[in-house]
Amino acid sequence: RRGVPAAVNTRWNSTLRQVKAVLQCDHLKLGHVLEKAGHKHLLFTLREWNQELLEILKPFGEATELTQGETVVLSLNHHLEILKSQVSFLMGLVKSLQASLKKRFLGIFINVKMAQSQTGSTAPFSDPVYLKAAALDPAFSLMWVEHHVLASPEHKEQVAQRVKELILEDAAKTSQAETHVDKPEDSAAVEEEEGLFAAYRKRQKKNVGASPALQLSHYFDISEGQSALLFWAMNMRSLPSLFRVAVRVLAVPASSAPVERVFSHGGIILRPNRAQMNDELLANLIFCKCNSS
Repeated sequence: RRGVPAAVNTRWNSTLRQVKAVLQCDHLKLGHVLEKAGHKHLLFTLREWNQELLEILKPFGEATELTQGETVVLSLNHHLEILKSQVSFLMGLVKSLQASLKKRFLGIFINVKMAQSQTGSTAPFSDPVYLKAAALDPAFSLMWVEHHVLASPEHKEQVAQRVKELILEDAAKTSQAETHVDKPEDSAAVEEEEGLFAAYRKRQKKNVGASPALQLSHYFDISEGQSALLFWAMNMRSLPSLFRVAVRVLAVPASSAPVERVFSHGGIILRPNRAQMNDELLANLIFCKCNSS
């Protein structure tokens, strides 16, 4: 016996789970039950009873769950491109989903040379922060360029090089900002306190850290699909320049779902019978609720 989960109007992936549960039932037995219950109009035809819909939408459901928890865009496009030669009944759905992806995330497609830029308007998601965030997440690194950028090898190389340049530019700006904040050291005082060769030791200590370019090369060598939080917690000292960039770009939310969830919690907490609650108490209760897990 299997249950069929109810769908939630505001969560499309709950409907996908419902369809999946229905298609796991026996076609003939389900038809017999529906006919016996007087719902003959709900019987599935053989054309409707196929797994193509699930195969097409499965990665979209996975992407939705990932973004709700907190640049699966190119991998979804690659998935649809592969399905074009495999589907028999739902080619229209595949093409519509692919067109919708390119329209919604046009800026990303332009940045990876999979679409032409449009004059006179700013394409959505054209900010390079999305490319930097994907590259500085060790779960993706630059592997997405090789696997999901549908372009020539020369274009892929250009995209990878451009992403590296963007990260190094950010790292250089961060380093310059910190240099201005640091106080200059008095070399005479150092020599008095530490002896004749103090200047040599001090200079050697300053130059221990590798340059941002070497750090970036080392990062690509050691990133193997690890969790971003654990990876950067373990490598924040060995990759200091990249760590400062990663902290900033990985903090950009992948979607508006987490923010919308905060507002939902606020609406649940501030009920009509608690209308006299002050701002500070409301903010603290929402903070505790959103961080309880």
